[in-house]
Amino acid sequence: MKIAIVEDDENYAKKIIEYINEWAQGKDIFVEIFSYISAESFWEVWTENEDFDILFLDIKLDKMNGIELARLIRKTNGNVAIVFITIMKEYTLQGYTVSAMNFLLKPANKEECFDCLNKILQNNTAKKYYLLNDAEKVVKLPMTDIIYIKMDSHTATIITKSKEYWCRKTTAQILKELDDNLFVKCHKSYIINIRHVQSISKSWVLMSNSVKIPLSRDIAEEIYELFLKYNMNKV
Repeated sequence: MKIAIVEDDENYAKKIIEYINEWAQGKDIFVEIFSYISAESFWEVWTENEDFDILFLDIKLDKMNGIELARLIRKTNGNVAIVFITIMKEYTLQGYTVSAMNFLLKPANKEECFDCLNKILQNNTAKKYYLLNDAEKVVKLPMTDIIYIKMDSHTATIITKSKEYWCRKTTAQILKELDDNLFVKCHKSYIINIRHVQSISKSWVLMSNSVKIPLSRDIAEEIYELFLKYNMNKV
């Protein structure tokens, strides 16, 4: 889990880092924590690599404030968990406009920090990713961004909201690595993400990118029930 803290009070940042490390040790979670004293210094890093799971942003910073930074981040990334650090409760309403996960009111104590991190973990906002070897680098694909996967022999084409990826894997390998019960094999050549199903007929499913995927008769009822359950829970 990769975490950034954007806080101009370095002593307070160190205290938050101490809390996070203690929480992670208790949960047996590996964390990498990076600290920045200004929104500008973090933004420079973020534009090069958005590979963070949680951001702790101080609202009152010198030039660009935490709310402004969060708005820029949300233009390209709706997944990363954002926690605002503030001394004034009135800022919390602004935080909800950028889908903030939580708030830490200064001076936050260990229990409050732990509660915040537990909430993120329980709500799966620290996203599950599918790790894909792409040429010479490893790509982290948020599982919620994967629409469907087309299998052709041992080659998988992974269709996401913005791009397609290829890898040499079997269907069984893909399903095991996804480790997510919302990915199901609906046909010998297709794995679909129930999150992206728009409608279902007897012989096909319509995905969020307007592609129709064939549906095997022997799995149709199970997928229909999963589709209903997912959407009823959303409501």
